[in-house]
Amino acid sequence: MESAATPQEPNHRNRPVHLARRDAYFERAMDLLSRPMDGLDSRERLECVSQISASLNKARDHAFFAARPECAGHQEAEFHHFLDLKLKNVDSAIAMIQHQIELEQEEGFLCRFLRTTTEECRMPALQYRRRAEDILQGLWHMLRLAHSTYFALRQANLAELCADEQARYQRAYASFQEEARQRFPIRPSPPAAEATS
Repeated sequence: MESAATPQEPNHRNRPVHLARRDAYFERAMDLLSRPMDGLDSRERLECVSQISASLNKARDHAFFAARPECAGHQEAEFHHFLDLKLKNVDSAIAMIQHQIELEQEEGFLCRFLRTTTEECRMPALQYRRRAEDILQGLWHMLRLAHSTYFALRQANLAELCADEQARYQRAYASFQEEARQRFPIRPSPPAAEATS
């Protein structure tokens, strides 16, 4: 009986750490996405959305590693797939914002390449901004819908861990939460008066 348990140990020895990093970075991505972006200029929005992408990337990578052992459930593989899909949304929003920034610049590449005036580039820039906002709104909607599913998965994962693994998870989770906060700080939004001026 002992010999059957030993070969499996290396497969899920790091599972609590992968689960902790998955959870800390997924939650950070939700925090970042909750930040109002109305008062931000295009470059600030790009930075914020890039942070969401990087945070979701980390969550997705560790969701993959956490779901590899035989003890992982089907729900974990589905969560990894969900994160993968949401990352594609974020990457699309980044592309839209990058197009917008290029079109807004007086001597930007796109206006120069297309041999158009800044005035002619204004309308497509606005359309790219709207598309990015729509994508981010859809992403926020999906993450809100996934909220209860995610927390149920997190609770189920914790319940499956033994006491030592739970303690390891909690230590790692606290550490990764701090790491995520430092790596992806949420800057205060500008006051409403500044945002509208």
